[in-house]
Amino acid sequence: MGRVIYFVILIGLCWWAAPAYGELCRVYGEQQICLVSLKRSAKYYWEYRAVLRINGKKIPVQKFDCLHNLDLANDRRKFVCSLIPRR
Repeated sequence: MGRVIYFVILIGLCWWAAPAYGELCRVYGEQQICLVSLKRSAKYYWEYRAVLRINGKKIPVQKFDCLHNLDLANDRRKFVCSLIPRR
């Protein structure tokens, strides 16, 4: 009976996997910018909504326009739009 319980626990541990948290991060100047989540707009293919983490601080959802070259000095926009393949 002890072996059966031990075997069941062993099989259960083999199937259990810890979640993987991998954020894509880049350093711009003195800021570390990490991408937490990214969603594309269904209506406008060039618009993306992203949640970023900057220097460990989570920034709320922001919209990014990756079609027009507006505000090229914005590091957040550069980071998000660099992940998107150009059409």
